[in-house]
Amino acid sequence: MYSNYEALARERTQEQLSRAAQYRLSRQLVTARRWRRLAAYSARRAARSQSRLTEQLSSDYQLAG
Repeated sequence: MYSNYEALARERTQEQLSRAAQYRLSRQLVTARRWRRLAAYSARRAARSQSRLTEQLSSDYQLAG
């Protein structure tokens, strides 16, 4: 049978492992949210750039034609 100290040490180890896993999960969620925001920002910038390019090409075509 385990002594009280061994039981407390095991319990403390389990708590530390649990906290470490929760910390890793929270960091992963923060990182995923950051990447989603960056991807959305990039998509908006690309769409804006594409529309400006389309407008510019359209006006250039009208001037040439």
